[in-house]
Amino acid sequence: MRRIETTASEKDLPSIWQLRVFETVARHENVTQASQELLRSQPATTSCVATLEAMLGVALFERSPTGTYLTPVGVAALVRTRKILQFAEEAAQLVGSTRKVSPLALAGSITRTQMRCLIAIEECGSFRAAARMLGITEASLQRAARTLEQNLGGQLYRHTSTGINTTEVGSEFARRLKLVSSQISALAETVTSYEFPKERTVTLGVLLLDPTILIVNAIRSLSAQFPDARVVVLSGTYETLLNKLLRGEIDFMLGLLKQPGKAFDFVEQPLYHERYCVVASREHPLTRRNAISVDDLTRYQWVLPPKGSPRREAYEHIFAETTPPPASIETYSLSTIRITLYDAEMLTVLSWTEVLSERRFGFIAPLPVEVPWDGPIVGITTKRDWRPNDVQAAFLHHLKRNATAIAGESTVEPAALAVDAAALTPEAAGEADAQSAESTESPTPRRKRKSPARKTRG
Repeated sequence: MRRIETTASEKDLPSIWQLRVFETVARHENVTQASQELLRSQPATTSCVATLEAMLGVALFERSPTGTYLTPVGVAALVRTRKILQFAEEAAQLVGSTRKVSPLALAGSITRTQMRCLIAIEECGSFRAAARMLGITEASLQRAARTLEQNLGGQLYRHTSTGINTTEVGSEFARRLKLVSSQISALAETVTSYEFPKERTVTLGVLLLDPTILIVNAIRSLSAQFPDARVVVLSGTYETLLNKLLRGEIDFMLGLLKQPGKAFDFVEQPLYHERYCVVASREHPLTRRNAISVDDLTRYQWVLPPKGSPRREAYEHIFAETTPPPASIETYSLSTIRITLYDAEMLTVLSWTEVLSERRFGFIAPLPVEVPWDGPIVGITTKRDWRPNDVQAAFLHHLKRNATAIAGESTVEPAALAVDAAALTPEAAGEADAQSAESTESPTPRRKRKSPARKTRG
């Protein structure tokens, strides 16, 4: 759940209008349809929801191409919001408005300032005393009070010997709005202190340069099975995540296995051998070649992770029989690598799962180059005594199923991978990634160990 630092003052509480917009979007699960009902533009509705989320400090919706759906905390907020809107609508009915507007629309026009002013006038018995209590000028209070009366289309105030006070209807309306205000305060407190049930949460640690597409596809499948589940993904080094696993701060680790079958306090479950590809931008001259030699690769600069990393080791296997070109840039950052490849005719090495994740953006393409290395093992690491609950077990199942599909696809020859990636638009790439991750029909072919690449001239 995304949290934003906010203050808890009265001025920062949501208005009735903001809550009405939230309820309408939640009901339609679509911003465009909600905007049509509210007679507002789509940007205005989107901005109103964003302001409400910032005010409460939580994300109420998950946005996707198919719609706008409530998060678990959004579901909790919606229950209270509908009660608040019901109280506000009933309060507006008391006014006996002469305007041909629904009571809910009238209630939605009331601002937080107008609400505070009316409540203060009813409590203090006059405009002057109410202004002193609120710490504002009498003119400011009178302007807010009269605007509220005009917008509602009913009489809220009357002249008395002690000054201007509320009518009987105005007094009852103020008391109802006071209840609405307290309910809004309770809503804000409930939302900001909301905690996900631990049994509906999966917390996993992933190593730097993690297999993103594997995780995303598993989360998508889990959300379809358990809509109220939450997945927390923490990135870090192997040692950092191992300590978190020992302390019970994460449920399991996903990434390269360091000591398969030898860890004393942990159980490591292999998923697949990672395969590596030489990658360039889609506009790189080598993408137009059907055959690429080692000598061809030495003519370009490279952006690589530091020595000791698996991708750097894959790079060293490529140039096992010749002097490798120096790494002009060393970084673990995929965003830096992506921008560098886009701006310059440089090369890099990525794992096949990273290629699957990156190719949907349409910036990179794998080259038809054989990397003569089986690669490390990607797997899951858990504590020996850990027992997953139903949500965690379901997530592991989806993770393993998608890993099987990815492992099967990674056995395709490099030339075929390059042709396939070059032909894909970003939109088609994203669709192909989803289909490949969901495919589990065929078993993973047995991989043959490759002999070191021979240096060729050409």
